[in-house]
Amino acid sequence: MQGKTPFTFNLAGSPPQVVAKGGTIQEANQSTFPGLMGSGLALYLLTLEPGAVRIPHWHPDAAELDYCLAGTCRIGLGFPTGEWQRFDLTPGEISILPQAWFHYIQNIGDETLRLLLVFSNSSPNDIGISEGFQAIPTEVLGITFGVPAKRFDGLNLDVDYIAPQ
Repeated sequence: MQGKTPFTFNLAGSPPQVVAKGGTIQEANQSTFPGLMGSGLALYLLTLEPGAVRIPHWHPDAAELDYCLAGTCRIGLGFPTGEWQRFDLTPGEISILPQAWFHYIQNIGDETLRLLLVFSNSSPNDIGISEGFQAIPTEVLGITFGVPAKRFDGLNLDVDYIAPQ
């Protein structure tokens, strides 16, 4: 939603690019806000209802800085070594998620979470866990997890960007 000049944009007033039960994502990137072209930046406003989760995912081409505007969230961050850290953000706090590190965001509070996400790429890519699992044959999943492939039959792997509680 273009602002008063080519250098302003109403992120909170723009239509969400992602709408799911449990939350929305509004995006200011080089396609929605041309003023970002060539800046190497994109900003998203993530809104999650209590209990909702931004599904596990990674950004292969961008680091992510998160600023908590309202609510309380838990972020799970997977390290390349296989270690996981989980930490909480409350209003006024920020976190950094390194480029290509696997992570999720969960609203653990009783109020709507509003998180400003700043990316180091003006058009960041996103690969969600559900997209990854959909591309893998069930026999490979079975071998990977040490269970019979039929265990994955009928499993709904088509999860949206945001999973409700």
